[in-house]
Amino acid sequence: MSEVPEPRVSLNEVAYRRLRSEIITCRLAPGQRLTEKQLAADLGVSTAPLRDALTRLDHEGLIHTVPFKGYRVAPLTPRSIDDLFVVWRIIGPEVIRLGMTRASDDQLAAARAAFDEMGDRVPGDAGAVHDIDLVNATFGTLAEATGNDYLVTVYRRLMGDMSRIRALRLTSEVDDPSATSEGHWVRHVLAERDPDRAAEQARRHIDEVHQRVLQAVVRWPSVMSSEVSVSQPR
Repeated sequence: MSEVPEPRVSLNEVAYRRLRSEIITCRLAPGQRLTEKQLAADLGVSTAPLRDALTRLDHEGLIHTVPFKGYRVAPLTPRSIDDLFVVWRIIGPEVIRLGMTRASDDQLAAARAAFDEMGDRVPGDAGAVHDIDLVNATFGTLAEATGNDYLVTVYRRLMGDMSRIRALRLTSEVDDPSATSEGHWVRHVLAERDPDRAAEQARRHIDEVHQRVLQAVVRWPSVMSSEVSVSQPR
């Protein structure tokens, strides 16, 4: 039997995946300035696929366009991380509750399947990105199952920064057991199929992670050196 050839990946997609991985793992640090010329040289691609990738990343909130100057990786600061978790505590549990309520059997099976792949994670950045993609696939399926375009849009906008925070937790030297435990509780609540209980467990998990991240953030150099001025809370 002949092998089925793997689908070809476009240069646009290659550039997008490379840049996204570099940003999520903070190899391109929060606040870092970017130029098309330097990125094209680093990635070995022409301007057209690079601009397509940059546009996608801009829509996801991972980079900002700086008029006449190029681009900048979206900053991450203690204040912005705190604000992000406040919003995610509102959105995340509702994505799970409404998604589980409206999901078909096939959608729930697809959501569980992503976590079944998590197992023993490969160490390092590549393993972190793979793990993050699996988590996002599950929550993305539930977000789509809600059938609410506004909720899906907000969810997608939050996932870029949530992915960076998860990568920092998985690859930093700070001991954070909750960084690798998410798959266990999500798989459990998906099997139970109790949307309200799942939403409550999600809320507790988000609160726990929020506190751990705030305690660890001062030991994340890429965050603390992010080039952005943060206004003091009122």
